[in-house]
Amino acid sequence: MNNNKILIILLLELMLSGNVYSNKIYNGTFIDAHSQAGPLITDEQVSKQINNNDVDLTLLSIRGKYLTANQRYKSIQSLTGIKTQYLIPTKLGGFTREKRPVEQVIGVINILKGQAIKHNIDYIGFGEIIVQHAPHNHSKLKYEGINNDLNSERISRAIQIVLKDNKPIILHVELNDYEKDSKKILNQLVELSEKYPNNNFLLMHMAQIEFTEAEFIINTTNNIHFLTSHADNERQNYIKKNKGKSQQGWINLFDKNDNFQKRWLDLMNKNPERFVLALDNVWDGHWLKGYTTRIYMWRKALAALDKNSSMLIACGNAKVYFKLGIQCLEDRAK
Repeated sequence: MNNNKILIILLLELMLSGNVYSNKIYNGTFIDAHSQAGPLITDEQVSKQINNNDVDLTLLSIRGKYLTANQRYKSIQSLTGIKTQYLIPTKLGGFTREKRPVEQVIGVINILKGQAIKHNIDYIGFGEIIVQHAPHNHSKLKYEGINNDLNSERISRAIQIVLKDNKPIILHVELNDYEKDSKKILNQLVELSEKYPNNNFLLMHMAQIEFTEAEFIINTTNNIHFLTSHADNERQNYIKKNKGKSQQGWINLFDKNDNFQKRWLDLMNKNPERFVLALDNVWDGHWLKGYTTRIYMWRKALAALDKNSSMLIACGNAKVYFKLGIQCLEDRAK
C-alpha cells in the first residue's frame, strides 16, 4: 500500500471519529524506535499492521517465552522485510520479577544474544531494561511491580551487556509512579552520564518526567535522551477509563487538540537531538485498535516543529543512536 493511500485512510478514519485535525502533517521518514510483539498477537497480525501502516521502520523487541523470542522475530521479519529491525529482549526469563536470581535473568539476555548471532540476526540494539515498573492489575497482566535503582546488580549487569556491544541503553524508569525515589534516580542518571560520556541512554516513556526535571536532564547531561512512547492523549484517555487498573504516572506532551503543549514544543525545537520518536506497542490492542490514528496524531504534531527538529525526532536521532542504514527524508513524496 503506497503512502498516499495510507494518508487517505488516515484522514477518513479521523473524520469518522469526530476529531478535527490540521491538513498539515509531517510526511517525512518515521521510525518507531521501540515496539514489542507479545503472546496475545500472532506474527501475521503484527506483520500486517507494520506493513499496512505509515511507519517506515519499527525497532521491534519480543515479549513472552525467551526460548522462542528470536524465532518469532525471524518470522515477523520474513513478513515485513526492511520495515523491521531487531532489539534483543532484556526483560524475559523473569528479569522483572524481584525473586528471580540475578544470575538466571542475566544469563537469559546472554542466551538471546548468542542465539541472535548464531542465527545471523542483524540486531541493532537491546530492548528496554526495566528498572522500575508499577504494579498491574488488569485482565492481561497481574504483576506486583518492581523498584530497582540504577546501581542494583541486576540493572548494572544488564547495562554492561549493552555497553559491551556499544549499543544505546534503553532504561525504563518511572519517576511519577515511584515519586519518592525520583530524586535518587535522577541523580543516578547524571552519574551514569558522567561515567559513560560516549554512550547514549534512552529513557522509555519519557521516564514519566516532569517538565522541570526534563530541563534538568537536558542541561546537566549530553547523552541522556527521551523516547516519546506513551506520552500522548491516547494514554491519558486510557488512564481515565481504567482508574485503579492502569498506571497513573504517564506524562502528556500534548494539549487537548492533539498538538504539542507549547513548553514541550519549544523544548524540542531547542534540543531536538534529545528526543526520539517511539510508540511502544505492547499489547494486542495497541497494534489492532487505534494504531493508525495514533500514527497520524504524531505525524500531525511533528509538523508543528521546525523542519530540522521534526526530522531528527522522527528519524535522524534513531538513525544515529542505533547506527541504522535508513535514509531520513524530509518529504517522502519528493
